[in-house]
Amino acid sequence: MKKSILTAFTIILVFISATAQTASKNDKLKVFLDCTREWLCDFDFVRQEMKMVDFVRDRFQADVHVQVVTNFSSGGGEQNELNFIGMKNFSSKNDTLNYFNNATMTEDEKRKQLVKYLKLGLTSYYAKTSVAEKIDISYSVKDNEDTKEQQKKDRWNFWQMSINASGRETNKSRTNINISQETNKTTFTLADGSKDVAQNKSTSFNANHAIKLNEHWAAGANLNYQRSLFDNYDMNLVIRPRLEYSFTPYSKFNSERIIIQYLIGAEVNNYSDSTIYFKTNETQVRQSLNLIASFTKPWGSINLGTFFSHYMSDFKKKNISFSGSVNWKVFKGFNFGIGGEYAIVRDQINIKKGSASSTDVLTRRRALLSGYNYFVAVGFSYRFGSIFNSAVFPAMRGLNWSLNF
Repeated sequence: MKKSILTAFTIILVFISATAQTASKNDKLKVFLDCTREWLCDFDFVRQEMKMVDFVRDRFQADVHVQVVTNFSSGGGEQNELNFIGMKNFSSKNDTLNYFNNATMTEDEKRKQLVKYLKLGLTSYYAKTSVAEKIDISYSVKDNEDTKEQQKKDRWNFWQMSINASGRETNKSRTNINISQETNKTTFTLADGSKDVAQNKSTSFNANHAIKLNEHWAAGANLNYQRSLFDNYDMNLVIRPRLEYSFTPYSKFNSERIIIQYLIGAEVNNYSDSTIYFKTNETQVRQSLNLIASFTKPWGSINLGTFFSHYMSDFKKKNISFSGSVNWKVFKGFNFGIGGEYAIVRDQINIKKGSASSTDVLTRRRALLSGYNYFVAVGFSYRFGSIFNSAVFPAMRGLNWSLNF
């Protein structure tokens, strides 16, 4: 009898242990990606290309903490070291990989290089999970299935908070909230010894929500509020629904993006002083049409945009701008870039009446009436000489640090 009870108890323990192991293997590997130079890591691209893992925002929730340390060589190349730090069940498993980005590589080549070595370094980790059964050369999962799986595990439901903003982003929707308070104070000492103090204060609140309806359509709404002495606003409140159509599937947004957006909504204005149209407050309806195209290819990138808006009460009160940039890897070692913007401005209904004094202009106390604005930037670089420039000299370097949370 005792032997039978002991045998049954052993079977139960084995079953519980096997069940626990199976449950742990059903979870995707949780990875915290920590780039010491964040602007060199295209996080959106990495997340899009590596759906075999779940990226988390807190290293203490991760199974693996990946630290990407980048140093620059004298030839302009980037020496990258990937430190894979095992946590939780992988606490005794650490690894390091190194790779080099040549100075002539494009941004697209660099981000693909990062994904390649991340996949290589994480192989021995996610090989211990059930995801390993789905990995061959590529990993395939539908966006809606991936989202549902993650939502079961994320007790915060994808909400992320910080002292300056909060946001929620999934494969199906995105919500952003931003609050800003600024005070600028400048004291000028004039030729006669007198002093003039210029002070500008502004408060703003922005919120937007968007949902992806399918691979080509998205809808959402924007809410914007601002109070600005410079712009003559005691209150500027804008509420505008928006609709977007993407000519290319959203799944390809990292490499190509062609979209058209339509926005329409109310704008409620209370002015600090009477405007050039003798208004102290008014409500207007504005509509906008935007066309945006972006392409990131091995040879470089193109970003173009046309933005048009006008008030429904008067079509002449409009704003249209054209902007864009081209970065082109012409041939090995030679890169060329050009960018700029030109805007036709006819919608400055908020301009304060009366002429601006020279002091107002110099101290930027108030916005000025203008008919257009533009800027152009052109640059190029050429690297030549020895192709062996992957060495990084570690001595005689100054202080270089950052805080990552």
